[in-house]
Amino acid sequence: MCFSYSINLSSEQLQSKFNFNDIIPPTPAFFFSGFDHPKLPIINQNHELENAQWGLIPKWCKDAHEQLKLRDLGLNARSETAFEKPMFKTAWKNHPVAIIASGFFEWQTKGNKKIPYYIYPKEHEILYFAGIADYFENLNNGMVECSFSILTTQANALLSEIHNTKKRMPVILQEKELEQWLDSTEINRSDLCVPTADNYLSAHTVNPKLNKSTTNRNESWAVEPVRFSDNQLGLFD
Repeated sequence: MCFSYSINLSSEQLQSKFNFNDIIPPTPAFFFSGFDHPKLPIINQNHELENAQWGLIPKWCKDAHEQLKLRDLGLNARSETAFEKPMFKTAWKNHPVAIIASGFFEWQTKGNKKIPYYIYPKEHEILYFAGIADYFENLNNGMVECSFSILTTQANALLSEIHNTKKRMPVILQEKELEQWLDSTEINRSDLCVPTADNYLSAHTVNPKLNKSTTNRNESWAVEPVRFSDNQLGLFD
C-alpha cells in the first residue's frame, strides 16, 4: 500500500533528468496524502513530466458522484490483478507511467498504536514508483484530465516489518528499468512488479503528529527522524 509520499527534491535535481514542459512539483513537498487527491508530476510514455491527479478515474466513468468514489479506490492498484480489473485494465494496457518521489510513509502496528515511518532509497536521490494512468472527462469543468494509481506488490523484508498488517509495498523501479516499464509490452512490464531488493531502502520513525490528518503535515519535520523507546509509545494515543 502507498497512500502518502514525499517529493523532497530540488528543481535542480529534477531538471537534470527530465523534460519539465513547465511542470514543477508543488512546494513544499514533504508530505502528500492520496486522500487529498493532489496533482503531482508523473513520467509519461514520452518520458516527460506531466501533472496528474492521484487517484485513478477510468475513462469510462461518466458520473460525477461515481468519479469521486472511484478516485479514493484508485490510489493504489494491485499489480497481480490490475490487468483484469475493469477499473484498471485499460490503464494497465495503454498507460504505464512512473511516479517520482524522494520517499514514502507507512505505519507499523504495535497493539493499538500506529507508528509512522519514512522509507527512502539508501543510495539514490529519486525513488520511482511504477504506476498506471487514465484520462477522464472532469464533469465539473468539461476538461480531459490525467489521473494515476500506484501499483503495489508483496512487501519485502523491511516493509513486512513496518507495514506489518497488510504486508504490501509500492512497486519500485530502478532508473535503469524506466525505459522497460514505459516502452515495453504488458508481459515485460509484469516482470518488474516484484518486491524491491531488501538492501535498496532505508527507513526511520518520524513524528507521531503525522497520525493526525488535521495537522499541516507538509512541513520539513514530516521526514525528520524521531526515535522512540517502548515507554514513549503513549505519544501515539
